[in-house]
Amino acid sequence: EVRYVSNDDDVAHRIRVHAGMASTAVAAAVKPGWNVEHARRRRAVARRVACRAARNDPTAASSSSSDDDETASSSFSRYDETSGAVKTLVSGLTNIVNAFGVGPDVTDAERGMTRKQRREARALPSVARDPARLASDISREFTEAKYLWTGDINPEMYDLFATFCDPTLAFVGLDTFERNLKNLQPVLRRVVRDSDIELYSCELAVDAPNEVRAAWRMTGNLNAPWRPRIDLKGRTTFTFKNYGIDRGCLIVAYKEEWELSAAEAVGQLLRPFQW
Repeated sequence: EVRYVSNDDDVAHRIRVHAGMASTAVAAAVKPGWNVEHARRRRAVARRVACRAARNDPTAASSSSSDDDETASSSFSRYDETSGAVKTLVSGLTNIVNAFGVGPDVTDAERGMTRKQRREARALPSVARDPARLASDISREFTEAKYLWTGDINPEMYDLFATFCDPTLAFVGLDTFERNLKNLQPVLRRVVRDSDIELYSCELAVDAPNEVRAAWRMTGNLNAPWRPRIDLKGRTTFTFKNYGIDRGCLIVAYKEEWELSAAEAVGQLLRPFQW
């Protein structure tokens, strides 16, 4: 082991090295700026190599940009990422709205049945949907019924015990989903104007044969003195199950994700003078 000391600027540079690295140690000790200059030259060479590679392969830069875009676009808010405070706020508001609205459409007789019995007692759908027909009908829910604003869904496309989840609420049961939508509609009709739904895509998933995935945007102005505006992009995954020749494919899980965080989406209600 060799130790070199440089008195340049009265600064001691102690370098412990094995004998085989002595020449490098000498250069570093005598010229403290050598490592910096060497690194600078290496970075310059690396940049020149990268530029030549980009000229030879024009797709390299665009591929990197595409990866960045894909990462950004795949960042959607989910229920398990939402803070407890936001969940509690939205759940409380939903309970207040439901308290003044209609009750569940479940009879006392149905409450005493098992899930299997209720499914068997349920009326058959008007058509037994195959996956392609289900995807087409879901698309119409967005474009024609505009259910995100109107709450107008076709319940026969859903299993009675489907699970429903968005970034602020999660629950089980078609009856709860319908009740939430029905009770919210009088409020929305009074306060929302110029509402619209833009459907970007709605198709069967290539990598999951039992899923329909939709990407959408909902916009609307609110009739409040401070004139807030809702502008929300999201995507919804409809997971379905084939219940046989008579009932066809029914949605068993509804999962909605937003491009904004739940807090940001709720915050739009407070943002003034947006229209």
